[in-house]
Amino acid sequence: MKTLFVTSLTVLMLLFTGCSQKSPQVDTTQTTTQEAASADSKMDNISGMDASKVESEATAAQKVAQLIAEIEANSKNVYFDFDKYDIRPDMMSVIEANAKLFKRADAAGLSIKIEGNCDEWGTDEYNYALGLKRAKSVKDALIAQGVPAERIMVVSYGESNPACTQSNKECWAQNRRAEFKLLP
Repeated sequence: MKTLFVTSLTVLMLLFTGCSQKSPQVDTTQTTTQEAASADSKMDNISGMDASKVESEATAAQKVAQLIAEIEANSKNVYFDFDKYDIRPDMMSVIEANAKLFKRADAAGLSIKIEGNCDEWGTDEYNYALGLKRAKSVKDALIAQGVPAERIMVVSYGESNPACTQSNKECWAQNRRAEFKLLP
């Protein structure tokens, strides 16, 4: 009986002391003089913005995009033998040519992403690991050619990013590769 009384009393107190149903009134038509001055100065900054500065920033972005497209078009993929991640002797000239492109003075601010890829043979886990090893070996070769390590990142796509989808030896050979993407 005592607990029933205490529970009833608690419920009644909660009902009587509950939140108010009335919403507060806020006058949104008035602003402080400080807020008005701040808004005016922001508008002055926007209206006083130099149109040539906006155009030069757009032109700079276009130049970076053109540079990235040019270097990516001239860079070549590095191909690997079946189930291998060491760089073949015939691919060393590709590494050297790519390193020369990446070391250009105008490309110094760009990041290099090396994407390791595999053919369809092997499990997904094995191919992701092999793709990462391929990308890492290309990264090490580029570093040996003088490309700064802090500009290079590696990623593995395993077998999920095929260049060719036919099931034959020539196609599988095209999928065992490392590709290069440049980022601003």
